[in-house]
Amino acid sequence: MPKWDIQPDGVRTVLNNTGEVAGKFEDELTAYSEGLVGSATSAGTMILGGTKAPEGGAFGPVAQALQEFQEHTENDLKFLVVRTGKSIKGAREATEEYIKGDLAMAQNKQHLAAQAPTPEELKGQQPGKGGKP
Repeated sequence: MPKWDIQPDGVRTVLNNTGEVAGKFEDELTAYSEGLVGSATSAGTMILGGTKAPEGGAFGPVAQALQEFQEHTENDLKFLVVRTGKSIKGAREATEEYIKGDLAMAQNKQHLAAQAPTPEELKGQQPGKGGKP
């Protein structure tokens, strides 16, 4: 069985720092989306000079490629956000269970130590001879 040596305060610090960074995902994803839209808008079109652009604008091959790129990466970005949240939650819960386990083990040891000696434990003792505790 593996040996665990967790420092709950250290885990808490790392999770708080990670949570702060993850809290910025929304801003980053908004900037990502706006950047792609801006790039697509500035990429140029395939409209012949002097031709009126269609209503709603015209898009060229670069804009189309950027739109397809955004569509194909959308689920990856959602995965990143959800996976990060699950990892933070899992580490927090695992640490809480670790602490509960330590407390339960300590409580069990205290309970055993507080019990009256058994007849087997008393057999080896000799009064006044300082037998084994």
